[in-house]
Amino acid sequence: MSMGYPKYAWVGNRISRENMEVLYKLKVEIRKPITKMVAEAVELYISTLNKREKE
Repeated sequence: MSMGYPKYAWVGNRISRENMEVLYKLKVEIRKPITKMVAEAVELYISTLNKREKE
C-alpha cells in the first residue's frame, strides 16, 4: 500500500539534546506526548509557510 510520500526514519535524531530536554519537561508538565507536540509544530510550520506563499 503506497502512502503517497516516502517513509522517513524518525526525525527525532535531528532534534538537539537541549531541545529534547525541553520537550521532555513540557511532556511531563502538560501531559502531552512528544510525538503530538512535534506533529503540532510541523502543522504550524507548514501553515506559516503556506500563508507566506499567499502574500
